[in-house]
Amino acid sequence: MVAIWKKYSYAILFFIITLLMGFYILFSGDDKHHTDLVITVQKGDTLWSISQKNAERYGMSTTDFMKILEKENQLKSTSIKNGDELIISGSYLKFNDDKIEYAYKGK
Repeated sequence: MVAIWKKYSYAILFFIITLLMGFYILFSGDDKHHTDLVITVQKGDTLWSISQKNAERYGMSTTDFMKILEKENQLKSTSIKNGDELIISGSYLKFNDDKIEYAYKGK
C-alpha cells in the first residue's frame, strides 16, 4: 500500500482536488440569478394586470408569467388583495448585463 502511495500520490491528490473543485463549481450555483422578485399588490391590481406589466420585461408571455405567479405563491384562485406580496424565484427571471430589472416598484 505504501509503495502504491509513493508511486501515485501526485495523481491521487490531483484527482481528489479536481473532483472537489468540480463539485464546488457544480453546486455553488450563480447567486445573481437567484434574486427573488417581490411584487406588492396595489389597489386595483389583478394577476392578469401584473402579468401584463411584467411579462415582456422578463422575456415571457403574459399567460406564462401569470402561471408562474400562481405556482410560486400557491394561489388557489386568481383573487389577490391590496398589500399582498407576490414572490417569483429569480431562477424564472431573465437578467440583462448583470443588472437585475425590477418589474414593478409600486408608487
